[in-house]
Amino acid sequence: KAKLQLMFDLKRTPTEKEIIETVGISQERYRDVRRASNPVLSLHSRHLVTQEEFINGITDVDDVGGDNWTQPTLLRFALDDVLDSLQPKENLVIRQRFGLDGKGDRTLAEIAGNLNISREMVRKHEMKALLKLKHPARVEYLRPHM
Repeated sequence: KAKLQLMFDLKRTPTEKEIIETVGISQERYRDVRRASNPVLSLHSRHLVTQEEFINGITDVDDVGGDNWTQPTLLRFALDDVLDSLQPKENLVIRQRFGLDGKGDRTLAEIAGNLNISREMVRKHEMKALLKLKHPARVEYLRPHM
């Protein structure tokens, strides 16, 4: 709050020294507070694009030198491409139904509640999407990644 107030008063970003003098704490305490306020990054957090946990990208020590660690990521990108070719509601239903959104698989009722439609409509979107996903062109697009 002190930093924001100083920015408003000074019309520039205040220095560390100005903030410390305003708050009335030691420089060590200020650095401790700054360090504690940084967000905690976890290896279990998910990548924005692939939705894979960062820890999954770490190769196994026994498999060093293998190129297999990139395979799941490439499959995920290919799967995202195929799902993006569906209608928006079909895309959402498939991602939520099978847990491809990183939040675990959901029931028809849960998806219906999220989309404000009936369970029957969710089932219809699911069946329609699954039929589209069985199309030979989409299957051939995914085959090299499996």
